[in-house]
Amino acid sequence: MSNPANLLFIGLPGSGKTTFLAALWHVLDDRSSVTALKLTKLSGDRAYLNQITKEWRECSQVPRTSLQTEQVVILHLDGNGFGSFDLSVPDLAGEAFKQHLTERRMTRHHDAFVQEATGLMLFLHPDDIQKGTQLTVARRLEAELSGAHEEDATAGSADVVNNAWSPESLPTQAKLVELLQFILERTQRNLRVAVVVSAWDLVDDLGAPHEFVARELPLFQQFLEANEDILRYSVFGVSAQGGDITNEVQKQTLLGLDDALKRIKVRQDQQTGHDITKPIAWLLEGR
Repeated sequence: MSNPANLLFIGLPGSGKTTFLAALWHVLDDRSSVTALKLTKLSGDRAYLNQITKEWRECSQVPRTSLQTEQVVILHLDGNGFGSFDLSVPDLAGEAFKQHLTERRMTRHHDAFVQEATGLMLFLHPDDIQKGTQLTVARRLEAELSGAHEEDATAGSADVVNNAWSPESLPTQAKLVELLQFILERTQRNLRVAVVVSAWDLVDDLGAPHEFVARELPLFQQFLEANEDILRYSVFGVSAQGGDITNEVQKQTLLGLDDALKRIKVRQDQQTGHDITKPIAWLLEGR
């Protein structure tokens, strides 16, 4: 009998969870590339997987999962050193995790997934990293100190008032810390966390993935390091699409590849390859 492994994909809206799942299904179903994990069979909605993978192969925007279209996929896998096991991957909507932050609640449905999770894949997109509203305040102070006109300072004050605090205005790293804390409070086990920087092709020249996270999200990085007693983490840079599909030149280049698998790039530390199962394999090492 295979051993169960329940991984939870988490991340804010647009962080790349569904695109990753589409590329993962293409790789597992294709079976032609060398990967750490191999598919033996599938339980769940193949039509859903085939649809998002079709969009991926055509370099179209993979539709985000909504609260109404959430899916649970069970992959029956095998791998050297892992044996046979069932991998449950709920494709939960980013809006659900945003709801955790803004309303401080989760549905019983989501809570059940959290309670059963044996590992987390936390997705973040480099284009969606926001630093918060401090910049508006800083500009106003700079204007006042430099002797700017009174009307300019007044306009700056209005900007600060209009930018009243809300959960949406939190810096990205604060949101990620809150999201992890919210989940860790609801689980009764130590967890491995694979931090996945999506669209890695956008920032590949800025250093290794863990260096990128440490530089751009220092608070988040410190939280991960300070909680080593309850979680172990590793950072991966994953380019599931392979490039900017909104750029027509890049899109045609990607479509022109003789093997769609070559689009995928996965980086951990200084090692780069095409095995999109690598973050999952790392999570499973802790079982």
